[in-house]
Amino acid sequence: MKRVQEIALAFPRGAHQEVFIDGVLRYARDHQCNWSYITAPESLSLSVLDLVGWPGDGILAAINTDAEATCAAALSIPVVNISSALVRSPVPRSIVNNHAIGSLAADHLVSKGFQAYAFYGLSDVQYSKDRHAGFEERLTVAGYHSVQFLSKPTFGLGGNQWLQQYRVLAEWLAELPTPCGLFAVSDYRARQVLDACRQVELQVPGQVAVIGVDNEQVICEHAFPSLTSVARNDPLEGYRAAAMLDRLLHGKRVSLEEPPIPPLQVVERESTATFAVSDARLRQALSYLHEHIEKPITIDQITDHAGVSRRWLEYAFRDVLGETPYQYLRRQRLAMAR
Repeated sequence: MKRVQEIALAFPRGAHQEVFIDGVLRYARDHQCNWSYITAPESLSLSVLDLVGWPGDGILAAINTDAEATCAAALSIPVVNISSALVRSPVPRSIVNNHAIGSLAADHLVSKGFQAYAFYGLSDVQYSKDRHAGFEERLTVAGYHSVQFLSKPTFGLGGNQWLQQYRVLAEWLAELPTPCGLFAVSDYRARQVLDACRQVELQVPGQVAVIGVDNEQVICEHAFPSLTSVARNDPLEGYRAAAMLDRLLHGKRVSLEEPPIPPLQVVERESTATFAVSDARLRQALSYLHEHIEKPITIDQITDHAGVSRRWLEYAFRDVLGETPYQYLRRQRLAMAR
């Protein structure tokens, strides 16, 4: 019988990380890895800094700070980094495609007809920069740009820094032009936005439509209103990270940077369930289009439902959305297919 190998899970735990762990477990089952897993007993949140001198075999870690990077590089056992917080990783890394996450968020908000956009991210965090870059790039193609607000990350910090950030965030939100489509770097930060909007009496989604990242169901489905989010392919992320660690445990070489894993899709909930157009007929047409987007609907069916002529709909779409109804429908279906 193969010796049991001790694997440390050194990253914060949340709903989407649990799905990531499912991917790790599936890889271990598929490849008959005799792995046993450890984490912090109560907090469920280890750091590589806590594992100096640990007599285990390998580590799956979120390396978010320079101190953690220095520590990981000095460890004598294999480490696979699953975080894209830093520009470079000193150990092999498996990450999501953050640029594509930003693009998906932009596509979703642009499809709602907004003319104003905002991004709420983290300062000096690479995945935030990449998500903003993907968001801004797609907005630029559509003829728009975003304003941004950055908070300091809370990696390893205690105290009430998050509460101070909340107050400043509320002040920034109050100054946004409305209606506005807002992309937050994570579901946790998007939840802050929802709370801050209530404080300054901004209606979501009517005045500010909000989309986050990670599809953390505990957050998204129990927020008020429920939160739209970009879902990551957590099972595949976990599966590949485990495969990389397994190779290292067998003395094989692994590249420092594997190709980023694309996100899955936007999971729409109440926080973006709106269309930022003033004409009720166009809102009705857009609503019908999205309700039937997976069916073989025609432009004539859309015009019949909205009670408008095809010519009127063509002009309205071009004027508000910058494209014809057919182009809009095709782009939405392509985005769903991705």
